[in-house]
Amino acid sequence: MQGLSDQLEDQSDQADLTPMIDCVFLLLLFFIVTSSFTEESLFKIELPKASKAEVYDVAEAVVLSISKSGQFAIGKHYVPDDQLWRKLSEHHKKEPIKTLIIKGDRRCPYEKVVMALDVAQALEIAEYGLVIDRKSPGAVVD
Repeated sequence: MQGLSDQLEDQSDQADLTPMIDCVFLLLLFFIVTSSFTEESLFKIELPKASKAEVYDVAEAVVLSISKSGQFAIGKHYVPDDQLWRKLSEHHKKEPIKTLIIKGDRRCPYEKVVMALDVAQALEIAEYGLVIDRKSPGAVVD
């Protein structure tokens, strides 16, 4: 029969790290699954609503955002009004823009949307479109 001191000597002094590593990987997996993988804009945009809209897959499109105050952003980079044509032109020369998506806030100045469309036409971008928020048919726009 073993004594208490013999039993203590048989047990190792090192802690088992396997459960802790399992917990860390589970937390990592949880955060990866719950995070959003959509491209976020530089500023918050409230989209206009429309009931008659078509859905297109534009995975390789360039997104031009227009804030409520009329500021432009390409991806996550601010673009001053006077440099919009130059920035899109440089981007178009490096990698031709097949589709330009204009994502304007519903209260942005209409002039800014026209400016973006004018630049898209000047650069001869094949496709361009406006992003809207789909509403249910028959709903009234507020």
